[in-house]
Amino acid sequence: MLEKVRRYVECHHMLEMGDRVVAGISGGADSVCLFLLLLEMKEEYGLSLFVVHVHHGIRKEAADGDAEYVRSLCRKYRIPFYLFKEDIPKLARIYGMGEEETGRQYRYHCFNQVMEQVGADKIATAHHMGDQAETVLFHLIRGTNLSGMMGIAPVNGKMIRPLLSCQKKELVNWLVSQNAVWREDATNTDNHYARNKLRNQVIPTLEEINEQAVTHIAEFAGCLTEYEKFFQKAVHQYMEQHVTFKKVPSEYDKKEIRDCETSGRLLREQERVLSESVIYEMIVFVCGKKKDISREHIKAVYGLLYKQSGKKIVLPYQTEAEISYEKLIIRKSFERKDVSVWNQTISVKELMEKERAAHISLPDGGNLTVQVLSITDMKEEKRDKRLKNILNSKNDYTKLFDCDTIKDTLYVRMPEQEDYFIMNEKGNRKKLSRYFIDNKIPQQARKHKIVIADGHEILWIIGGRRCETYKINNNTKHVLLLMYEGEKG
Repeated sequence: MLEKVRRYVECHHMLEMGDRVVAGISGGADSVCLFLLLLEMKEEYGLSLFVVHVHHGIRKEAADGDAEYVRSLCRKYRIPFYLFKEDIPKLARIYGMGEEETGRQYRYHCFNQVMEQVGADKIATAHHMGDQAETVLFHLIRGTNLSGMMGIAPVNGKMIRPLLSCQKKELVNWLVSQNAVWREDATNTDNHYARNKLRNQVIPTLEEINEQAVTHIAEFAGCLTEYEKFFQKAVHQYMEQHVTFKKVPSEYDKKEIRDCETSGRLLREQERVLSESVIYEMIVFVCGKKKDISREHIKAVYGLLYKQSGKKIVLPYQTEAEISYEKLIIRKSFERKDVSVWNQTISVKELMEKERAAHISLPDGGNLTVQVLSITDMKEEKRDKRLKNILNSKNDYTKLFDCDTIKDTLYVRMPEQEDYFIMNEKGNRKKLSRYFIDNKIPQQARKHKIVIADGHEILWIIGGRRCETYKINNNTKHVLLLMYEGEKG
């Protein structure tokens, strides 16, 4: 038994010389076996062991007895002991979670707390082959993808499971051979819990059909792990090449907001299994967690790839997915602060009289510099050279206009329904909303564009199109210079 576990530990590189290991010990057969086997390897690896026991506040006196037993075990072998006690049923009600999940999360919270406190390198738990089979079956009946069928990983970050290659009966037989004592948890026979029902009813039925059922399920999980590694490599290669990830500061707090986008057309051309895996990773990136992201959510987002632009669906954690002009976008769904009423005015006459520049802070964090340049007294050659230098300095983010044709007041604001462009020298108009549609600018982006307007006539969409009305000509005496500095794009 010891050699089998030692080989498994070596195969998966679970331990290194001098490791400090936090072990979760409940007092049951599995965890006592883990404790004793780690003691056997303690000298070989120069380990420092620390034991964590969690009292779930469920079995009262019996649980008190479990805690005292583990404490005495640690005292006997001079291993530091850490006891945590919590009313898990009460905690589950507060957070609206099941007791099993609440207990699991609380245990790992305790493990990590001690790990940080003692400067440990690893956390060891007593999961065995039977737990692996239960996990695979549990994920299967609940609904999962390939990764869920992999079950429990031997090593997951700092988590190690040295007993995962062993069946429960092997552990019990070894404990008996060592004259070891352990505690029986009465809740293990309570089939009210889903995992207990699998352990006590479903798996024994499967073993009646084939006594190696647990072994075969565990081997299946191991095989899928290799396939999943290969497949995930393809998924991440695709994402590196074709998915754009963004992180921007939140307007509501100091946290960052994530969003991402990719080509809907390109995603449709892939095998569906690859496309859905990419979608899953995109959702997880934006949500920041995997819990509650179901197969139905992934299928719904995949369906958006075949819908018309502007269609959306709601996802968990205030997240939404939208198809927008052949782009699949996944982002947080709450609206930004309302800036639609934001506007600033520029008095062209005042700038001309005072011969100074105005600087306006914009809602996107950028700055707009507004200046009137008098070219009345300049020689034509000098004037042309100056204008050329200005125009060549900032391309799409610096624009010059004939100031003499502008009414006194300009508005720096968000688009309005009545806004329009003069598109050519003939004076043909186009509504700004039509311009956005023709240029495939997503609806979400339109209302946050910043425009410079003379009434409802648009001089310039910052970073984009300008109108034809205010071009500089040979009769121009004053030039309006608009220069934007901020996020380009």
